[in-house]
Amino acid sequence: MPYCPECGKEVSVDAKFCGSCGATLGAGPAAPPPPAYAPPRPIADLGSRIVAGLIDYIIIGVVAAVLVLLTFAPILMAPSRMMEWGWWGIGWGGMFGVQFLLWLIYFTYFEGTSGQTIGKKFTHIKVVKEDGSRCDFRSALVRNILRIVDSLPFNYILGIILIAATDKKQRLGDMLAKTLVVKV
Repeated sequence: MPYCPECGKEVSVDAKFCGSCGATLGAGPAAPPPPAYAPPRPIADLGSRIVAGLIDYIIIGVVAAVLVLLTFAPILMAPSRMMEWGWWGIGWGGMFGVQFLLWLIYFTYFEGTSGQTIGKKFTHIKVVKEDGSRCDFRSALVRNILRIVDSLPFNYILGIILIAATDKKQRLGDMLAKTLVVKV
């Protein structure tokens, strides 16, 4: 059966016009419409991604807490310094900075080398490029820097909405890095 070159609908062999869009049909049969996008593997569900993220953030949080305590312990032990800086300023500010660096290094390294963080290994999902090839460091860095935007306004709401609403289940970081999260 031939197809309309304008809208891709099937038309009869002897039709002069498309019944769907009214386009004039040529003498020869049109090529079939291009197939819809098919991912290299089944795309990971939102639940698996959330569980993997929670596991990864717990790991990063524990490591960051230990590093902050080791780094700022001398300052916290000196009463004069503690009065100048205050426990909250040192603790929260240091924790945030350390956690941000760990987070960026952790996700970029693991996704750029194997496509899987510890959480993703546990939930049997992996980051790959849209063509199915291995995720590289550049793509991993792009998708992870954009986690900042995906986490807006709070608790990854934007990322979750985009994953749920897009055909390829991509958050903004995935779209710009041209990556997918797939089942392994």
